[in-house]
Amino acid sequence: MAKKPATPSGPTAKPRRGRPPKPGGPIPQVEVQRAYRARLKAAGKVVRLVDAPAAAGIPDFDPARDGILERQMVESMRDRLHNALSKLALREEEVSRLCDRNAYLEVELKTQERALTIALKDKILLQQQLVRAQARRR
Repeated sequence: MAKKPATPSGPTAKPRRGRPPKPGGPIPQVEVQRAYRARLKAAGKVVRLVDAPAAAGIPDFDPARDGILERQMVESMRDRLHNALSKLALREEEVSRLCDRNAYLEVELKTQERALTIALKDKILLQQQLVRAQARRR
């Protein structure tokens, strides 16, 4: 069996594989993805992920307008941002814990200060009483 030659107008479109979809049945994942991309494009939130060598062959390519982002770079950026946010949350928890501990230690410091002040006053009073008692003996 010999292959049929391509038509002069170009290669023919490949027929869809599998059974044709039933009306009202589940939508194929490809169609869902196309609709999602169309919604993103309409909202102006499109980020094109292309290989750098492929960008050279894209007509009307403007690097200022169309960013070239490699998938690895996007994933690494996402990971770094996630790690930074995690570290920030941990530091905020640590700061709140240290603020609570600081307040507790300030109360303890005031209590110790009062106790030492009272002890110092008692010492001074006892020294004065001792001096008076020695003066009476003489």
